[in-house]
Amino acid sequence: MIGDRIKEMRLQKRYSITRLAEKAQISKSYLSQIEKGSNSNPSLQMLHKIAASLGTSVDYLIDETHEHIEADSHITEEWLELLSRAIDQGMTKEDFIEFYQYLSFKKNLQAVKDSKL
Repeated sequence: MIGDRIKEMRLQKRYSITRLAEKAQISKSYLSQIEKGSNSNPSLQMLHKIAASLGTSVDYLIDETHEHIEADSHITEEWLELLSRAIDQGMTKEDFIEFYQYLSFKKNLQAVKDSKL
């Protein structure tokens, strides 16, 4: 099932198996095993890489009740690649939220300083 969904999305995007493997930074043989069903239990980290490269969610890949929702047009391949690298380096959703809150605080503080000038 997971392999079928990955292959279906790969073909919709007109990606070769080689291209998707390169984008996801996984081996072509590993991806092929997943698509053929000989590896029916890929790691969550690998699924994140594949989903990000296809512009979809891990939920869509693993749960047949989820419908595919295309990535927002603001979320480019470059953004997906940056997110994938951050996940690979151990960044969690909580880390991302904390970093986002820090940047928001910093911007608001700067706006207050600018308004006092």
